[in-house]
Amino acid sequence: MKTAIYARCSTDESRQDVEVQLGELRRYCQAYGWEYDEVWEYDSGFNGAQEKLHEVLEAVRRKKYGVLLVYSLDRFSRQMPSKTNRLLDEIVEQYGCRFISLTDGIDSQDEIRWNVLRPIMAYYANLFSRVLGEKIRAGIKRKKAKGEYDGGRPRKEINLIRLAQVHGVCRKARQGWRQVAKVYNQSLPRKEHISPATARRAFQKLCEDSVGENVAKIE
Repeated sequence: MKTAIYARCSTDESRQDVEVQLGELRRYCQAYGWEYDEVWEYDSGFNGAQEKLHEVLEAVRRKKYGVLLVYSLDRFSRQMPSKTNRLLDEIVEQYGCRFISLTDGIDSQDEIRWNVLRPIMAYYANLFSRVLGEKIRAGIKRKKAKGEYDGGRPRKEINLIRLAQVHGVCRKARQGWRQVAKVYNQSLPRKEHISPATARRAFQKLCEDSVGENVAKIE
């Protein structure tokens, strides 16, 4: 049974990390002896962009995978419940693929959970995004009223010398940005951790600027 595991986080900041999801999904597949491919991305999940998810769904449509495994339904999608439920029905009924949401306990082979619990979880996934958006807008409004809003997120400091050294070692071993970020983060405080996407952007900026500063400010 070939399984596609999909993980998503809304942001590539250090407070969120797809590796937490991937670790649990890998262990689940290994417990059942399932062969698996893993796909992850950083995307809001609210507007349906999710480029990597669309690639997975195309592979599911072509019968490459018999199971689509996600960490939770809100990691899969935060679109309007009607859209999410239509997509899930398409995956299961039209493509013949089993869908499992690990932490929600949702499995398309469990008729009651699939037909009763799944629509509720799709609703709450979307509600979370809407409420979060309202809170963010309200917070920005308050900061603007106090003159404290500068229009951007806090900058993350990255040690470019360390990053360049790690990149060189990983490149020789033909390892990707996930391993670069993993090695870079070793022995650093959690708040200083960077994601693979942030590591890639920082290194690209370093190459473009051709400046060997110890610390760069990356948006």
